[in-house]
Amino acid sequence: MQAGFAAVATTANTVCFLFNFLTDGVSAKLGKNAGAADWVSLRKHVKLALICGLAGGTLACSTLAVLKPPITLLLNLQPEVLRGATPYWWVRVAITPLVLVNMSISGILQGFNRVTAATMLISGQALLEIAGTLAVFLGGLGSHETYLRNMGLVTLASAFISACVGLLLVKLLPPPMTSALDERQELLLAEDSASTPLPADVLLHTDEEALVVGPVVAKADSDTSNDNSLMGFLSDGASMLVRSTLLQATFFIALAVASRMGTAALAAHQIVAQLWLLTSYVTDGFAVAGTVLGSRLSHQRLDSTNSSDTRSLQVLCNRILSSGLAIGTFCGFGFFVAEDWLISLFTKADVTIDILHNHLWSLLCVVQPLNSLVFVYDGLLYASQSFAFTRNVMLVGFCLVFCPMITVAQYTVKALWGVWVAKAALNLCRLLGGMYRIHIWWFQTAESLSNGTV
Repeated sequence: MQAGFAAVATTANTVCFLFNFLTDGVSAKLGKNAGAADWVSLRKHVKLALICGLAGGTLACSTLAVLKPPITLLLNLQPEVLRGATPYWWVRVAITPLVLVNMSISGILQGFNRVTAATMLISGQALLEIAGTLAVFLGGLGSHETYLRNMGLVTLASAFISACVGLLLVKLLPPPMTSALDERQELLLAEDSASTPLPADVLLHTDEEALVVGPVVAKADSDTSNDNSLMGFLSDGASMLVRSTLLQATFFIALAVASRMGTAALAAHQIVAQLWLLTSYVTDGFAVAGTVLGSRLSHQRLDSTNSSDTRSLQVLCNRILSSGLAIGTFCGFGFFVAEDWLISLFTKADVTIDILHNHLWSLLCVVQPLNSLVFVYDGLLYASQSFAFTRNVMLVGFCLVFCPMITVAQYTVKALWGVWVAKAALNLCRLLGGMYRIHIWWFQTAESLSNGTV
């Protein structure tokens, strides 16, 4: 049963991860709209996010259905495993559209600066799924061959409840008013009391829900860009899809190369992979903060020549980067100090332990600060709307850095540490790209705007 669960869950989660633009990209775009008080574009992007989530879910659903025979062959699943895994596979296929819609909802709430609501929604779904799974096993709800199917039905129910609650939260929790919007409200109040004409950059318009104040420039921009909004959204989504596909490909290729080095090397590879990703989960909050707050601040300063807006953006970036670096350093030091204890948690096999001790563990400890900075820079890149740039950096790093180095690791070095050196080199490439884009391009653009030179 464990083998069937691992095969199905890993495949389904990998396919869904390819559409992570629905979370990170949507957060950045809605944060940009909210920062610029462009409510027309914000409403349009909310609708596009939900539509793309449903459409992407349908595409992923079809992909998983088509992939079942080749994945079964690739993983060499035995008949006794397939008996329990097949019903679970089709339930997970049916869940996929709901999963991607929930990703869109999470991105919308984060873009609305409702991070607490998004976190509680995700946590609530996880708790529902855990409780339901425990009920299936402890209550004896099923036989050996139907446990997985029943677990899938629990996941389906929790995803459906989460989607319903999430849509309600999107309706009830609009983005908080920005400081720029508050200033425009004051201008309107002043106009009412003094009966003087409104400034040219203030416009009052209504929709079916509320009286909304927004700048004429933003309204005009949204009117002229309506025809291109969908294509721009899809183009940025395609860029992120390419980036996510290449990133997942690096893990798959690394796994394939490690599997050719023997069972012990494959076991050691999985241990390193789990700890390698641990830092990303710990640092994820700072990356989200960079995306949500950075996108709002960046487009507030685009509408302003006030240098304080630029300084606020720089302070935000410096603080979350420092926090990410501190977490990575702490994790690396913790891995170094607790080396023997951590390894004993995963394996008792002497051969696997020897592989981990042979340069590999030292590399794992050293690269943790690098990994943390890469994750935080990803969040800032999304905030700067640099989706095509992020795709290009990943493409260059994959083709010119990772692939040559992983080839050397397989045919020349013939050691597992060489595989992870290739992964570290790719992350170094991503780090350099992020540093250039944020500290040179983004900040210099902000300085130029505040100085009135562009």
